[in-house]
Amino acid sequence: MILLTNLPVDSSNFYAPHYNALMEGETYTHEDSSKPQKGWWKKELDRRRGRNRPRQQVTLEEFMGDMKKKRVR
Repeated sequence: MILLTNLPVDSSNFYAPHYNALMEGETYTHEDSSKPQKGWWKKELDRRRGRNRPRQQVTLEEFMGDMKKKRVR
């Protein structure tokens, strides 16, 4: 905190975006274009494990019904 208090508000990389947005009467929102898509890790795991079929949502009742069918066999 001590180091941040001595930063020039209008020219520092840390404070400048917030300061400029405040001077324009807007709120600063951080937009990171390098951020991966939502759920990217599921696709990556599927790719690594060789899964080619698409995922689909299953209700809890359907899942339990499938589990009971597998136990009977």
